[in-house]
Amino acid sequence: MNQLSFDDFKREQSLLLLPSRTAYIDECGNFGFDFNNGGSKYYILCAVVAKNSDIDELHTAVSVVKQNNGFGQTEMKSSAIGNNYRRRSKIIAELLPIVFRVILFVADKQAFISESPLTSYRQSFIKFLHQRLYNVLYNAYPKLRIVEDQIGTSEFQESFKKYVREHRPENLFNEYDFDYTDSKDSLLVQLADIVGGTISKVYIDDHAPNYLEMLKGKIICIENFPNKTMPYFASAISENTQYDKSIFEIAVQCVNSFIAKYEHDESLEKKLQIALLRYLLFQVYNVDANNYISSHQLLSILEEYANKRIRPNYLYRRIIAPLRDAGVILASCTHGYKIPISVEDIITYLNQTHTVVSPMLHRIEICRNLIRQKTDNAFDVLDNPAFLKYKNFFD
Repeated sequence: MNQLSFDDFKREQSLLLLPSRTAYIDECGNFGFDFNNGGSKYYILCAVVAKNSDIDELHTAVSVVKQNNGFGQTEMKSSAIGNNYRRRSKIIAELLPIVFRVILFVADKQAFISESPLTSYRQSFIKFLHQRLYNVLYNAYPKLRIVEDQIGTSEFQESFKKYVREHRPENLFNEYDFDYTDSKDSLLVQLADIVGGTISKVYIDDHAPNYLEMLKGKIICIENFPNKTMPYFASAISENTQYDKSIFEIAVQCVNSFIAKYEHDESLEKKLQIALLRYLLFQVYNVDANNYISSHQLLSILEEYANKRIRPNYLYRRIIAPLRDAGVILASCTHGYKIPISVEDIITYLNQTHTVVSPMLHRIEICRNLIRQKTDNAFDVLDNPAFLKYKNFFD
């Protein structure tokens, strides 16, 4: 093992302050690409994540939902509900008040390039899944125990366990721990089965209710592959807003470039910035591209990652402002923030900025002119090299 540096020790100390969490993972679909002979069109990994301190309470609450919905002593499985959407919606509604978070990985196998390594070689697809799932889980929660259903594809499970051990940073405390359990014996793996199976209905059945909308308060990230190209319009586009493909693609490209550049950065601020961007991507692709996400809602998501209270001023100065300084295009108004989908979104942001900046510039101009008048133009406060841009603006 390589010798740990002082920075490594500081990182370990910060990890000690994080609450331990457990992710209960279940998979929906299979690895095959023969769609005419039973191959699923989507492969979905659902991780239900909870603080270890909340697990007993979560287990008790889910047990009540199970008993109230006809499962009795039998295993609670999505397949047993099928297309009975009244029953499924009732179960989801009863799960919403319970404290847990959801991370999803959704692979649209129909969209993979034909004859690519992902479709031609089983191991290539599995290796690809390892990388994507690892990145999503590790970047969200550096200190995590993983519990998976042992009934399923052990080939994926064992190789994923090996992949994480090989790729996670060296540390003193072994944050990642693995456990495989029969879902019959784990109510929270059954919860992951219900949530993942319910989400899958949105993708495979046009008649299914919009469970992504229903569960949006639980979902902190959806990793889609391949990346979608169109936002999702859950409501009608207003007359003043015309979807502009170029604006949207530029904005998403800036977001993805930032994530790719900093997704392995260990600093808290970078992790929070990426968490915010992934949440905004989830909203624009899966909930409603017209919606602005309130600061309150964003703060609740970031506090989940940071495990501490985050003030609105921190959100703007340490998260939003640095993202914009780095070239990420975010639209905003009094209602919150979003990925822009139109010129109108950009204009709304510029108008909001204008209402703040324009009065400030006007006051600077008044101050400058008064001093110049009182000194017979002998002194210009904007002659300081630091204010050259302002001088050029006014002149």
